[in-house]
Amino acid sequence: MEIDRDRPVSRRPVLESLAAFVSAGLRPRSVLARAIVIVLAVKLIAVAGMAAYAHFTDQSAGIDAAAVNRLIGPSSAP
Repeated sequence: MEIDRDRPVSRRPVLESLAAFVSAGLRPRSVLARAIVIVLAVKLIAVAGMAAYAHFTDQSAGIDAAAVNRLIGPSSAP
């Protein structure tokens, strides 16, 4: 890998790499990249919708100590 000595060194490499990551997501170059971006966007919207629904409803999650014991077994703490 060659280093370009003529290019100025960034003082904020983390921010530049995050900006490059976001710009690649906003402007995908291939059909596969576009499909991946669309699927990830749909998943993000679904998770945000589930979180909003769980936050704004007054219902409990329906999980109690008995349900946890059935799934993972009783705790080993005395």
